[in-house]
Amino acid sequence: MVSEFHNIWAWLSIYLSGFTGLLLITFFLMKKPKNNLSDYLIKLSIASVIVQIFAGLYLYGTGVNPGSFHLFYGIVILFTLVFIYIYRNDLNQQPELFWGLAMLFIMGLGIRAVLTFGRGL
Repeated sequence: MVSEFHNIWAWLSIYLSGFTGLLLITFFLMKKPKNNLSDYLIKLSIASVIVQIFAGLYLYGTGVNPGSFHLFYGIVILFTLVFIYIYRNDLNQQPELFWGLAMLFIMGLGIRAVLTFGRGL
């Protein structure tokens, strides 16, 4: 049950992060300021990634072996979210660019995590 949720939610999280990243990069290129829609999408994308991380941690705790590479990319996503939180005030001079690139980076890490499930060293 949780494994199926983790698999389906992964793609939802990837698509949502990618859409948010592309939208924010578009806002940056068009010189439009961040608005309520983009703030909502950023928060929704991060919340979906956090739900995904907790589902993965739950599965790992129950004995499911995701493979070392899948686990590595999940940890990198978690650390990326931590660093985004730490440096959020320093990088708010161009928030559309910062958040857009961050969301696209998280999307790429999510794709790598899905594609490396079950692979290990």
